[in-house]
Amino acid sequence: MSGFVKRRRALNINGTRLSVHTGQSVISLGNPSLDHVFGGGFPIGSIIGIGEDKQGNYSRVLSKYFLAEGIVNNHPLLVASMEEDPVQLVEKLPKPVEANTASESSAEQEPEIMRIAFRYNQLAPVDSEQKSSTALGHYFDLTKTIPSTTLLAQDITYWNGDELPESSGGIGSFHNPHYASLLSCIHRKASEQQFNSTSGECTKSVLRICLNSIGSPSWYDRNFSTDFLRFITLLKTVVRNTLSVCLITVPLHLFHYLDDLHLHKKVINLFDFSFELEAFAGQMEELANPAFKEYHGLLNITKIAPFNSLASYHPKTRDLAFKLKRSKFVIEKLHLPPDIADDDSGNKVQVPTLSCASGGMKSKLDF
Repeated sequence: MSGFVKRRRALNINGTRLSVHTGQSVISLGNPSLDHVFGGGFPIGSIIGIGEDKQGNYSRVLSKYFLAEGIVNNHPLLVASMEEDPVQLVEKLPKPVEANTASESSAEQEPEIMRIAFRYNQLAPVDSEQKSSTALGHYFDLTKTIPSTTLLAQDITYWNGDELPESSGGIGSFHNPHYASLLSCIHRKASEQQFNSTSGECTKSVLRICLNSIGSPSWYDRNFSTDFLRFITLLKTVVRNTLSVCLITVPLHLFHYLDDLHLHKKVINLFDFSFELEAFAGQMEELANPAFKEYHGLLNITKIAPFNSLASYHPKTRDLAFKLKRSKFVIEKLHLPPDIADDDSGNKVQVPTLSCASGGMKSKLDF
């Protein structure tokens, strides 16, 4: 009896590729720098949780990246939100950057060749921005939006909380009927088969589910903690058994004011991948620490699960920061500037030396 097992053929789905770390089919979140932080992409069937910043501006940008990447790859989308109109969110999706423009911008960022200290050229360059040579996702320009004609040709499903189930004992028996309505909408959309209208054959595609600001004050009631945990648990079973990837943004900073003190940790444990955006806006760190003057906030990785593998991926560094430029959202390694000391003040403290002449300043080391 042979000990070799025939390897199954990978799914041939547009916008996916095999991970070099786990061999699973992964997709891009829409930001190549963020994909590089988590090992090159996110597996199909996973749930990515984002802890929103206090104002929710930067997490909304990542949601737009996620949806715009699905538009480029012709993936069906499901957008749900009770804080804002999901239709308006889709209408503001960034436009993909052309290949020629992307190559020109990358060429401009190449380091110059050193002629004097030529030995430094043999060392690996310090690439502060998280990039990968085999990037899966596309680059997008935040100053431009995808045309409405392109959006009308896509398979997009919207949910804003208006449709409620007829009976209260729906899926999961939630006290809040919005959870049952949203979960039934996701289950119905994920179970649909995508057919090719020309050939009539079944073509597989990845459903991108974007749940924007779930767990905000619009969802609060007496049984919020119980319903919210049950909803994520049932959502995880639906996404895991279908060709789906779910991106959910949650205002985790508001959970500290609830009665359940451990709700923050319980929610993170249910996610497959999660990170939090800590913005500097309105904090004293932005003004006190000169090392943060080039960034808009910190990106804190809270969980990387071993998804269908024995060991999870470990990034090279967890000291990450982000900044929102005019046309793109950049994630970089957090590094200190060359000199963060304030030398502008005229009051300079003289350090004692071991020499006989101490410059008029006496110390215990002088003789």
